[in-house]
Amino acid sequence: MSHQRSILFVLLVALAISILTVSGCNTGPPTRLYVLTSLTHVESVPQATGRRDVAIGVGPVELPQYVNRLQIVTGYNSPELYSADVAQWAEPLQDGFTRVLAENLSLLLATDRVVIFPWKSFVPEYQVVIEVTHFLGQTGGEVSLVALWSILRKNGKDVLVSKKSSFHESTGSSEYAALAAAMSRTVAALSRDIAAAVVTLQQ
Repeated sequence: MSHQRSILFVLLVALAISILTVSGCNTGPPTRLYVLTSLTHVESVPQATGRRDVAIGVGPVELPQYVNRLQIVTGYNSPELYSADVAQWAEPLQDGFTRVLAENLSLLLATDRVVIFPWKSFVPEYQVVIEVTHFLGQTGGEVSLVALWSILRKNGKDVLVSKKSSFHESTGSSEYAALAAAMSRTVAALSRDIAAAVVTLQQ
């Protein structure tokens, strides 16, 4: 075998080993994607009995940066948090939180006039501003949501309502799907608090 052929043979063997190595690394479990989900019509009953054409603006909504990432972060009463290897959010968690809250308020207040900050189509009558200070859970344990929220008049300056809400939900399972569902239930509970406050303002 000539010297050039020997070099070519070695290179081909090295390439084959590299391909096999990469293929072996990809045989692990696939990454699963999860989303927060909004209320259904059944879950929203009874609806708030406010004015049906009320215009609501949702946002800005702020989440702690340690949870606002693609990897699902878990932890509860410990300073140590864990980032999942194969479980991710299908969208930034802050976007998902805002989307679900807006969908819930539309359903609970029976209005299609709900927009997400920044406004493009119209200026809402009420603006909901939220700072989430805690939004974590543990698979096979509990989820907790703590949020500081305010309802502002449409000028964005006059504060009509300002509250702190805290919610806890059991996951009921060690699966990440159950964790995401429990987190969605805490957002639903917050949505009901905000919807009730909007109805009170309309009376």
